[in-house]
Amino acid sequence: MRIALALMTLTLIVFTPSPGTPAVYAGWELWRTVIFPVLAPILLQVLLLDALMSRVFMAGGYTGLARLRYRRLLIMNLTLAAALTLRWLPYFTTLFGRS
Repeated sequence: MRIALALMTLTLIVFTPSPGTPAVYAGWELWRTVIFPVLAPILLQVLLLDALMSRVFMAGGYTGLARLRYRRLLIMNLTLAAALTLRWLPYFTTLFGRS
Protein backbone atom coordinates (compact mmCIF):
# COMPACT_ATOMS: atom_id res chain seq x y z
CA MET A 1 0.00 0.00 0.00
CA ARG A 2 2.93 2.32 0.63
CA ILE A 3 4.10 1.79 -2.93
CA ALA A 4 0.65 2.75 -4.23
CA LEU A 5 0.67 5.82 -1.97
CA ALA A 6 4.09 6.87 -3.28
CA LEU A 7 3.05 6.31 -6.91
CA MET A 8 -0.16 8.29 -6.49
CA THR A 9 1.77 11.11 -4.84
CA LEU A 10 4.34 11.19 -7.64
CA THR A 11 1.49 11.23 -10.17
CA LEU A 12 -0.03 14.24 -8.42
CA ILE A 13 3.33 15.99 -8.35
CA VAL A 14 3.88 15.45 -12.08
CA PHE A 15 0.36 16.41 -13.20
CA THR A 16 -0.15 19.56 -11.12
CA PRO A 17 -2.19 22.08 -13.10
CA SER A 18 -0.87 25.60 -13.55
CA PRO A 19 -2.14 28.17 -11.03
CA GLY A 20 -5.32 29.77 -12.26
CA THR A 21 -6.32 26.89 -14.52
CA PRO A 22 -10.13 26.79 -14.78
CA ALA A 23 -11.94 23.57 -13.95
CA VAL A 24 -12.91 21.38 -16.89
CA TYR A 25 -15.81 19.03 -16.24
CA ALA A 26 -15.48 16.70 -19.24
CA GLY A 27 -12.83 14.50 -20.79
CA TRP A 28 -9.37 13.73 -19.50
CA GLU A 29 -8.80 17.27 -18.23
CA LEU A 30 -11.37 16.49 -15.53
CA TRP A 31 -8.65 14.49 -13.79
CA ARG A 32 -6.09 17.32 -13.76
CA THR A 33 -8.46 20.16 -12.92
CA VAL A 34 -11.03 18.57 -10.57
CA ILE A 35 -10.02 15.16 -9.25
CA PHE A 36 -6.29 15.72 -8.61
CA PRO A 37 -6.85 18.96 -6.65
CA VAL A 38 -9.24 17.04 -4.41
CA LEU A 39 -6.82 14.15 -3.93
CA ALA A 40 -3.76 16.28 -3.15
CA PRO A 41 -4.77 17.33 0.41
CA ILE A 42 -6.08 13.84 1.15
CA LEU A 43 -2.82 12.19 0.11
CA LEU A 44 -0.86 14.79 2.09
CA GLN A 45 -2.76 13.80 5.23
CA VAL A 46 -2.23 10.08 4.54
CA LEU A 47 1.52 10.66 4.04
CA LEU A 48 1.75 12.54 7.32
CA LEU A 49 -0.26 9.86 9.13
CA ASP A 50 2.03 7.13 7.76
CA ALA A 51 5.07 9.17 8.85
CA LEU A 52 3.58 9.46 12.33
CA MET A 53 2.91 5.74 12.50
CA SER A 54 6.45 4.99 11.33
CA ARG A 55 7.74 7.15 14.15
CA VAL A 56 5.48 5.37 16.65
CA PHE A 57 6.80 1.99 15.52
CA MET A 58 10.38 3.27 15.76
CA ALA A 59 9.74 4.28 19.37
CA GLY A 60 8.04 0.96 20.08
CA GLY A 61 11.22 -0.92 20.84
CA TYR A 62 12.21 -2.11 17.39
CA THR A 63 15.95 -2.43 16.87
CA GLY A 64 18.31 -3.18 14.04
CA LEU A 65 16.86 -3.64 10.56
CA ALA A 66 13.26 -3.08 11.62
CA ARG A 67 14.11 0.32 13.11
CA LEU A 68 16.12 1.23 10.00
CA ARG A 69 13.15 0.26 7.80
CA TYR A 70 10.78 2.54 9.71
CA ARG A 71 13.35 5.34 9.63
CA ARG A 72 13.56 5.07 5.83
CA LEU A 73 9.77 5.06 5.57
CA LEU A 74 9.60 8.15 7.77
CA ILE A 75 12.11 9.99 5.58
CA MET A 76 10.35 8.88 2.38
CA ASN A 77 6.93 10.00 3.63
CA LEU A 78 8.17 13.38 4.83
CA THR A 79 10.08 13.96 1.59
CA LEU A 80 7.02 13.14 -0.52
CA ALA A 81 4.81 15.31 1.72
CA ALA A 82 7.19 18.26 1.36
CA ALA A 83 7.42 17.81 -2.42
CA LEU A 84 3.63 17.55 -2.74
CA THR A 85 3.12 20.65 -0.61
CA LEU A 86 5.68 22.73 -2.48
CA ARG A 87 4.33 21.68 -5.87
CA TRP A 88 0.66 22.33 -5.06
CA LEU A 89 1.03 25.43 -2.88
CA PRO A 90 0.99 27.94 -5.81
CA TYR A 91 -2.15 26.31 -7.21
CA PHE A 92 -4.07 26.48 -3.94
CA THR A 93 -2.92 30.01 -3.05
CA THR A 94 -4.17 31.22 -6.43
CA LEU A 95 -7.37 29.22 -6.05
CA PHE A 96 -8.16 30.85 -2.72
CA GLY A 97 -7.14 34.32 -3.90
CA ARG A 98 -4.00 34.81 -1.83
CA SER A 99 -1.50 35.31 -4.63
